[in-house]
Amino acid sequence: MVTQCKRKYAYHYYVSHNGWLDSASAQSQSAYRLKKVSTLSMYAGQAVRQVITEAISDYTSTQIVPDEQNLTEKAQQLLNNALRDSTDYGELWYHKPAQYKMLLEFYENGYISKKDLKDMQKRVHICVHHFLQSKSFGDIVSSPFLEVEPHQSFRSINVYDHKVYAPFHSLFKNPVTDEFTIVDWKTSKQTKDDLFQLAIYALYVLAEYNISVDQIKVRNEYLLSGSARTYQLTLHEIEAVLQQVDTSIDYMKNFLEDSEVNQPLPLEHFPQTDTPASCHGCAFKELCQTG
Repeated sequence: MVTQCKRKYAYHYYVSHNGWLDSASAQSQSAYRLKKVSTLSMYAGQAVRQVITEAISDYTSTQIVPDEQNLTEKAQQLLNNALRDSTDYGELWYHKPAQYKMLLEFYENGYISKKDLKDMQKRVHICVHHFLQSKSFGDIVSSPFLEVEPHQSFRSINVYDHKVYAPFHSLFKNPVTDEFTIVDWKTSKQTKDDLFQLAIYALYVLAEYNISVDQIKVRNEYLLSGSARTYQLTLHEIEAVLQQVDTSIDYMKNFLEDSEVNQPLPLEHFPQTDTPASCHGCAFKELCQTG
């Protein structure tokens, strides 16, 4: 985020801090509130991943393959709930943004078009269909001995005394081979950063389970296309990721007034992006416009 827009980075990580407190400044409260805004596409992805997590958990308990229509309806209901929060409970969201949903399209325009909503519902259905057809879910069904590690929302690892988050979605262990497979369920298109993200997740599993890199496979399941990419990382690649993390940490320290207490420089040291097109879909742009 810091390389895309330094001002957005400041609002997201620093200005919004403590913005949930009544005693916080108006700017901090606004930044925290806007941090909780999500685009329709982003929230649809969250809904799909939530349903997938629950479906995998249910299958490991019952050995019953979930029904595609039922899963689709669950994900679409989550989407409808977010739409209802946005349209009917805006005032409650304003005062308690962590407890209610706000979709950016409604926040900016006062409505979400029927076409956009229909397109997103179709997208949700496609993702659910491809989940049930995916290699990773197929492995669970065809390998009853496969162990599904409990889902955790906030995984993290300390790298060079800095907390690095590893929010991957699924982790499977083969007790026969003692191998782990990390799975990230992607509801968007493939990007150049996908493999780097998987490598960060591998760092977490290496440390948490005290295993070697050759015991880990990492996989992206691209649910829109129904394709999957599986990788076997090498020690050299893991070392390269560690170096990249170290470089990123050093770069971000340039924006700190006091790194010991994580105190950032004043906001003017975080310039806005010089690419206006990148402001599309950013909830913080109203803060940039109002100063």
